Amino acid sequence: MTESTLRIVPEATEFNAPYWTAAREGRVLLQRCVDCGLVWHPPAPTCPGCRSHAVSWVASSGQGTLYSYTRVEHSVHPAVADAVPYLVALVELDEGPRFVCTLIEVDDTSTLCATTRVTVGLGPAAAGLQLPVARCSRAGADDPIDPTRPA
Repeated sequence: MTESTLRIVPEATEFNAPYWTAAREGRVLLQRCVDCGLVWHPPAPTCPGCRSHAVSWVASSGQGTLYSYTRVEHSVHPAVADAVPYLVALVELDEGPRFVCTLIEVDDTSTLCATTRVTVGLGPAAAGLQLPVARCSRAGADDPIDPTRPA
């Protein structure tokens, strides 16, 4: 098998197509309920709070707080065998929802804690997709995430 046949590619559906379209443009979109105002991720056809079908899309600020993380040491699938070790983070976005993504550019995990501020952006993935990545926010840093930049 070639590397391209091993890569896991998310399936676009009628409910998440706006998310993937925005991701290709370098933007992270979240869904918001028109009726109750709840913001959530991942995309769903109805509001998880009030079950309304009145759903809109809003751009994420990309700012959040590290809620938890884990270091993946062993490949759980052949598609990610060349990526280990890597960090997977659960980020609580300032808009409210918790968001799972890869945590990049971390030199020392001992500096990470549940109050660490992070910036969420998008990085290149298989099949030309852009997938969420986060990095620790630096005081005064407003440069965009560059997942190809070495840590």
